[in-house]
Amino acid sequence: MEKFFYPKNVAVIGASHEERKIGHVIFKNLLEKFKGKVYPVNPKTEPILGQKVYPSVLDIEEEIDLAIIAVNASIVPKVLEECGKKGIKNVVIISSGFSETGSLEGKKAEEKIKEIARAYGIRIIGPNTIGIFNSENGLDATFFLEKDVKKPKEGCISFFTQSGTIGILTLDILAKENIGIAKLVSYGNALDVNEADLIEYFSTDEKTKVIAGFIESVRNGRKFLEVLRKNKKSIVLLKGGKTSFGARATSSHTASLAGDYKVYSNVLKQFNVIEAETWEDLIDYLKILSTGKIAKGKRLVIITNAGGFGVLASDYAFRLGLELPEPSEKLKEEMKKYLPLYASVRNPIDITADADIERYEKILRILDESEEFDMLLIVVLIQTPMLDERIVDVLKEIKKPFAVCMSGSKAEEIRKNLRLFLPIYESPERAVKALKIISELKA
Repeated sequence: MEKFFYPKNVAVIGASHEERKIGHVIFKNLLEKFKGKVYPVNPKTEPILGQKVYPSVLDIEEEIDLAIIAVNASIVPKVLEECGKKGIKNVVIISSGFSETGSLEGKKAEEKIKEIARAYGIRIIGPNTIGIFNSENGLDATFFLEKDVKKPKEGCISFFTQSGTIGILTLDILAKENIGIAKLVSYGNALDVNEADLIEYFSTDEKTKVIAGFIESVRNGRKFLEVLRKNKKSIVLLKGGKTSFGARATSSHTASLAGDYKVYSNVLKQFNVIEAETWEDLIDYLKILSTGKIAKGKRLVIITNAGGFGVLASDYAFRLGLELPEPSEKLKEEMKKYLPLYASVRNPIDITADADIERYEKILRILDESEEFDMLLIVVLIQTPMLDERIVDVLKEIKKPFAVCMSGSKAEEIRKNLRLFLPIYESPERAVKALKIISELKA
């Protein structure tokens, strides 16, 4: 598995001379970003982007660690055979037109490439995939240009997905949120490499601290259970095909069976895997998990300059089973030194709408150093004239696990300008739900 993500060189079979073709984009991405050597392969041997083109991988003199195949499905068996003869052991098949079509021809073609791979000992990701991505070495073997899809900086999350759409949107949204990523894999039809293989690899990968994924089906149930049992890292999964209608869509999308959702959900709970109910949940959980902080308990303190959001946060925290202990008298007296008489030092702690940055700084420091709470939810109505983007510098200093609720156009502008990631949410409910997740993880 290692050479899928850390090859010394890559051959792009189907590298196209036409800018709008998938093979051209993959080659361009790799040529511009990848730290190793990239070889374009195409029967038409005119240079592509100034690089020598090889009619076949067999014509490349050097050994090849990884091949990316982006050709018509009908000739995939032929070029895969050439990869086998060349001694290439790792192949990503971007091409679609196999079992996901539901046709007999597609299924037969997939069986054919499986036979070839088995004969030559080739590991395959795909077919029917958008590719793979490794932020560490610039391995961007996807067919989306940077101008169309932003790619995240280096981070601690590794993401796998059966859905190419979810894969590429994950890259784009995490980049927008300033969340780093380690690796991403779209594995499509899972002819060979599947979700169990990827969890197993990421569980031993030093760059991966959080494993996340979108699963439509589980190909190898026994191995899936085994890797979950052995894994020691945080895992968050989103399941497609939860209903009979979703399962039917899954079958037509990747030619796989969705399985019984209740069984699947119970398995995740058994192995302390975080299940995201929605796409929004998945992104929200990745935000908080990317901080690397785990709460020691469920004791939450809410600090707000907006009373209404403080009430909503309190209601939702109570519903989710989080604790909202009232501060001790000693802690109350300490906070009162920096608060007006009309402020509330109960939990939620309402520092009032006229709070400035200094007031936030004083109260947050006291609560961050207190042993009475495990985590903080900070509501910031940034639209008041007393506050501006300097509040970010105060938030960066917090040591305890925390989430921020800050919404509106002014908040969006601040988030865009952030140089360091912060777990900021647009609603108090989303922030509370994220904090609940890190209160349930084991250190």
